[in-house]
Amino acid sequence: MSDIEKQINTFHAIKSEETTYMSRNFLLEILGQERGELSDEELVMEVLDSVDNRCNSSYEDALECIFRVYHFAKEINFIQGLVYAGIKLGTLYWYKGDFKLSIECFRLASQYNQTLNNVDYNAFINKGIGSGYLRMGFFKEALKHYLKALDSYKKIKKEYEYCVIYNNIGAIYKEMGDYGKALSYYLKSLNNRKINEDDKLSANLYLNIGILYYEQEDHKNALKYFGKVLEMPEKKILQKVIADTYGCMGQVYLKLENEKEALEFINRGLEISQKIGDKAGVALSYEELGAIMEARGEYEAAIINYEEALKNNREIGVHAHQANCLFHLAKVNCQMKNYEIAEEQLKESNRIRKELNTKFHLTKNYELLAQLCYDTGRFRESCDYKDKLYELQKEIYSEEKTKILAEMQTRFELQQRDLTIEKLQFKQETLLEANQELELFAGRAAHDLKEPLRVMSSFSSLLVRKYGEQLDSKGKKCIHYIYEGTQRMDKLLTDMLIYAKSGANPTKSTEVNLNDVMLTVESNLKLAITEKQANLQYEKLPNVKAINVGVVQLFQNIIANALKFSKPDTPPVIQINTVTHDENFYKISIKDNGIGIPESQQQKVFLIFERVHTGSKYKGTGIGLATCKKIVESLGGKIWLESIEGEGTTFFFLLPKV
Repeated sequence: MSDIEKQINTFHAIKSEETTYMSRNFLLEILGQERGELSDEELVMEVLDSVDNRCNSSYEDALECIFRVYHFAKEINFIQGLVYAGIKLGTLYWYKGDFKLSIECFRLASQYNQTLNNVDYNAFINKGIGSGYLRMGFFKEALKHYLKALDSYKKIKKEYEYCVIYNNIGAIYKEMGDYGKALSYYLKSLNNRKINEDDKLSANLYLNIGILYYEQEDHKNALKYFGKVLEMPEKKILQKVIADTYGCMGQVYLKLENEKEALEFINRGLEISQKIGDKAGVALSYEELGAIMEARGEYEAAIINYEEALKNNREIGVHAHQANCLFHLAKVNCQMKNYEIAEEQLKESNRIRKELNTKFHLTKNYELLAQLCYDTGRFRESCDYKDKLYELQKEIYSEEKTKILAEMQTRFELQQRDLTIEKLQFKQETLLEANQELELFAGRAAHDLKEPLRVMSSFSSLLVRKYGEQLDSKGKKCIHYIYEGTQRMDKLLTDMLIYAKSGANPTKSTEVNLNDVMLTVESNLKLAITEKQANLQYEKLPNVKAINVGVVQLFQNIIANALKFSKPDTPPVIQINTVTHDENFYKISIKDNGIGIPESQQQKVFLIFERVHTGSKYKGTGIGLATCKKIVESLGGKIWLESIEGEGTTFFFLLPKV
């Protein structure tokens, strides 16, 4: 027998002496009206449907109601009623912040549903289990159940419901630190008309998007979205969402160093959470109060609040927030020079974050551990933690990460096109919000790419202070990390920014002389042309309608590739030709005699972050040709290539006539 069944039976034993407890009349009293014409089964379903209204006033009243209905359904052997009661219990415990019991209730409902095999219930159950795992910090398990729910909802064509799942999947990626992917799922949900008509879900989406802005330190937009929640009719949205919104606004004002406003909003959220019995909300409020005390330098008070938050999180099994509380306690104890306590707390936080695989947050632990060891004179251990920090950063920004960024870029471009097509149907405000989300994604990408440079700078500082001119093998290894990492990340960041700026608004195009463009390109590539003894061949080139800086980048990227991928001991010969394509475009070709591109790779070269040659011989980021494609297509043209491996490559592209 599960824990939840034991609780229900215990409740039944206590209440069994009440004469009305098991009576049909009691269920009618719950509805508050005479419904004698209903069958027992219909009565059970109607009472369960009415439970949501009780949740807004008192979780305990709602819990008692469901316990009574569950036992009545069991007495009359009404399986559908037992499934529905289990779902209602799971949902209620989730709102109370008791996520372990919530998952158990949904699993109990799942057992009964094996008899019914109801796809709709199965979808809701998986959604509920996923939400429990999400709040407990088990993101892979949460994602697994959300995807099952999504599959079920798509089978029964419930578009509204799978848009709800998109919102939840977005929350998973937000917690994992992948803000770009989180945004894509939030947008999928927000762009559904039915979602916009649902105050309850719209409020949740606004809250989530506000949190993303907060994570980006865009406080103005964060407050804007939190304000949207509070502007909605209070009776139409959940008290928990209102409490969470107050807490988030408190965090924003704390960042803005407005402690008075921060305290006011956090205490409002705490009051609501305590009133409705939301333990998770109470824990979060104490964590936020701890942050305020920490910012004030009132470290003793900060520790009291953080420890209260930790206690609550341990009670309800929210592992992710346990790790957060331990990290913040360690930070405060470091300030108070309680290094032994801080180190113990950090190692416990490390253990949890490793189990949850939250690498983004784990980097902060390593950084603080490195500083702690340095402050206590343990320089070798400090360097070891810096080593771990760098390796983790390297893992985060591996080729897999760049592929995800590439997918995100494509997805957002498609999203932007869809929004353009639908602009006559949607309000202008929706389009503006979507543009803001796109900007947020671009800002996050740039922010993340800068992070490893900061780590390397920290390495350098540590080495200079401790080792100076007496570098041992460990010091030399760190120097190697600094040089290799800085060069790679600087190049990647530069190319990413060029890519983001390429393909500017074609309405700003002017007449561009391609002969002048080639003079600029030859000047920029003069060193490489001289070293390779390259021969650039072209006759008088036409004028085109374009943006000068974009066309320079286009020619320079293709010619630079021809120089890079030339044959050993064979001087590159690069031929540029122009012919009229039609009345609107010139067709331009750039042909080289280099190593060529394998046929199997030719379709990939224009994709961002895709590299044909991944070895150390040919360095690059895989962004150059993607930038060329973006520039050409923004002008209404297209770009393609022909290549024979071992013989050379010819790039063709269309540019508009003046």
